[in-house]
Amino acid sequence: MNKFYVFNAGCIRRCLDCVWIKKYLEVNGWQMVGSPKKADLIIVSTCGVVSKNEENSLLAVAQAVQGKKDNAKTVITGCLTKINPDSLNALGEFYHVPSGSLEEMDKIVKPRIPITEVHHPDSVKDGGALTDYLIARSFCRSSDTYKSLFDKYAMNNTFLRASVVYGKILGNVKSLFSSRNIKKILPYYNIKIADGCKSICTYCATRFATKKLRSRSVGSILEDFDLGLENGYEIFQLLSEDSGCYGLDINSSITELLTSIFERDKDFKVILIDFNPWWLIKQQEQLIPLLKMNQDKVKEIFLPFQSGSDKILGLMEREYRSDELISVLKLLRKEAPMIPIRTSALVGFPSEDDADFEDTKRVIQEVDFAEVAVNRYEDRPGTASSSMPGKLSQDIIEFRARYLVENLNCKMLS
Repeated sequence: MNKFYVFNAGCIRRCLDCVWIKKYLEVNGWQMVGSPKKADLIIVSTCGVVSKNEENSLLAVAQAVQGKKDNAKTVITGCLTKINPDSLNALGEFYHVPSGSLEEMDKIVKPRIPITEVHHPDSVKDGGALTDYLIARSFCRSSDTYKSLFDKYAMNNTFLRASVVYGKILGNVKSLFSSRNIKKILPYYNIKIADGCKSICTYCATRFATKKLRSRSVGSILEDFDLGLENGYEIFQLLSEDSGCYGLDINSSITELLTSIFERDKDFKVILIDFNPWWLIKQQEQLIPLLKMNQDKVKEIFLPFQSGSDKILGLMEREYRSDELISVLKLLRKEAPMIPIRTSALVGFPSEDDADFEDTKRVIQEVDFAEVAVNRYEDRPGTASSSMPGKLSQDIIEFRARYLVENLNCKMLS
């Protein structure tokens, strides 16, 4: 029996891709192994959204191929294959299978059952060790000490497994001493609703890999949603590079999709992530009343506002302006107060001055966000912002990021 090894150093979307590859190989008679040295086929999923993720991805690739069988094939998937393929090519000769093109695996595997005939997974629950990296990385948000350990040992399987186990034990202990009645639930059921997006943000390299918007039909998403309900899931996370623009390529919308989902007469909650505020502004007359009526079915929305400065938003090619942003977010808080709004701010964008930074602080102070994550700006390959004038020193970027964390209760993300 042929053996394969797969490692995910990417996001939840790429983790789902890895679970899909795992299912695909297993139905074609392959056996998954825990060491790349035992594998005939090695697959590493990568991320290139920021330089640290690229660094960890390259480390994962280097460790995966170290001591591999002479005849073993190595497949690199995920976003880094398009964002910075040269960095991968410097490590050796690999098969590149970009995100959204997993059907190219058939050329390598020569399967009895092609990957398009294997149902795409909507849960990472059965991914086993594939999820360890993703879960462990999430702990970095709550502890700088752990983050330093993760940066050092992120590719160590023992460290990752120990982190996940410790996290579960700690969560169970906290629930014992909590005054709240914590209800134990199954893991999130992740449903990919689309690939790609419609924006051209000048700082984003991910869009080079995910490309233009490709939405799934409402019907196919509802089939997966109903399957999750049948299997006892209670929290559903809708995944896309930009959930807000869902359906605009197929004469539909996120409002239409949510309307159909909310019609289900079951107990569940939906998580909307990576929702560009522009689409909330555009669809507010239909979407906010819908969210108001169904706020008990929405666990949270992640709406990354990025900057409070009109000047910087223009340079970023974000479609909205700060007054529109504040207005619609305050309206959402007023009409649907039960829905937590998470967001992120990008500090240190080229030519961002003190006044621009003050505008970002103003948005954070005026809107009642449940959480604000802070990203430090950095140049990424091929982005328009990387060639813009007015680059800020790393000291200024670090000062502004730290200010938000220490004074406005934000959390450092990258």
